[in-house]
Amino acid sequence: MPPLKSDYLTDRPVGELLFRLSLPSIIGLVLQMAYSLTDTFFVALWIGDKAVAALAVAFPIQLVMVAFAQGFGIGGATLIGRYLGSRDTDNSDLALKNTLILTGATSLGLPALALYFLHPIVHFLGASPQSMPMAISYSSVVLLGSPFLSFSIATNAIARAEGRASVAMKTLAISSLVNAVLDPVFIKTMGMGVSGAAWATVISQAGSAIWMGFYLAQNSSLSLTRPYLRANFDMMKEIVSIGSSAFVRQGAGSVTAAFMNRLLATLGGDPAVAAMGVLGRITTFAYMPLFGLIQGMMPIVSHNVGAAEDCRVLRVIDLSIIWGTVACLAGALPLAVIPSQILACFSSGETLKMAVTASPYIAMSMPLAGFQVVLSGTYQAIGRGKTAFFLDLTRRALVVVPLAWLLSRFLGVLGVFFALPLTEVISGLFSLGMFRSVRLKLIKACHYNRP
Repeated sequence: MPPLKSDYLTDRPVGELLFRLSLPSIIGLVLQMAYSLTDTFFVALWIGDKAVAALAVAFPIQLVMVAFAQGFGIGGATLIGRYLGSRDTDNSDLALKNTLILTGATSLGLPALALYFLHPIVHFLGASPQSMPMAISYSSVVLLGSPFLSFSIATNAIARAEGRASVAMKTLAISSLVNAVLDPVFIKTMGMGVSGAAWATVISQAGSAIWMGFYLAQNSSLSLTRPYLRANFDMMKEIVSIGSSAFVRQGAGSVTAAFMNRLLATLGGDPAVAAMGVLGRITTFAYMPLFGLIQGMMPIVSHNVGAAEDCRVLRVIDLSIIWGTVACLAGALPLAVIPSQILACFSSGETLKMAVTASPYIAMSMPLAGFQVVLSGTYQAIGRGKTAFFLDLTRRALVVVPLAWLLSRFLGVLGVFFALPLTEVISGLFSLGMFRSVRLKLIKACHYNRP
């Protein structure tokens, strides 16, 4: 068989590969998250804290759409990476088709359902009478653009599975730049308010989707040949199984955010909800290097698992844990040292005061998250989606929700924030215990297969 474009993933030095694939992903994700912060910045500047609270309420709805797209994208990309590693191009093409079928079905069906029940959903997510109209206005527009967002997310994961991380970076750069230009025009110049921020987001996502469509048609090593809608239910099941962890990471995050919003609304009103929303977006931005690292790591792991290169798999996992922990420490430092200067860009008044008070707890939780996210990505890349699913569900919902409720009974609003670092300690110990057996198997396989 002639060489494939992705063969270098099993040949080049692991450290070089991890840097080469992670850096474009990190840059792209930072740019993508920048447009979310851009929305928050301009909304806080020109509309006010009630609008920031509305965006915080709408955020869990967006997370659900992202959860499905990421789950199918990562599940499909993992299969594609393994098939390319074993040089099975027929099945890699079939995995692409089934990934797109799953993504298309959910990106059309879920937004339609959410739009029909939007009023009760927004109320359930903690919107106050003052923020409700803006939350509905923003959410309804963003939901209309969900097919663009979902297609872009899923195909970005596929491009990374081919070792084409720079393509994904360019896609995210397009969307962030378009959004940054359109936000002030729509929000301020045209006086569209929060709906203007939403339309800027949707248009930028459409640009990304068009770019990725051209990539698949012209530059991908994968082939979309007839029949285009060739469903393989066994493969769909495997895509869902592998990607279930990514779905839980975002989906459980959405449920947890909804719970936190309702709890904070009861304890501290709109300022508390807005503070959580601002801190959530800033910390997500700080986590982007970690997520980019995982996106660079996963195709290396999946290709080398397919090629039975166990020593390389072990090395890339170890290196990713070290780099991920360092990245999280670096992201936590600004929130721990200069929280007022950072948070003042996105909030004011009571919201700013509450966010500054809570920032040390957020900063404490971040370094503990690095290795857990790496281990979850590892489980997905080696095809153990159920294990990754369970670990992410434990970390994102099963521990933090009851802890937040319990601590809020004694500490009020601060108890909700203090639950975050405590959750990372508990789930981190659990993750290390479960990974021990996997690491021992990799070490044994590495020694056995070493020439």
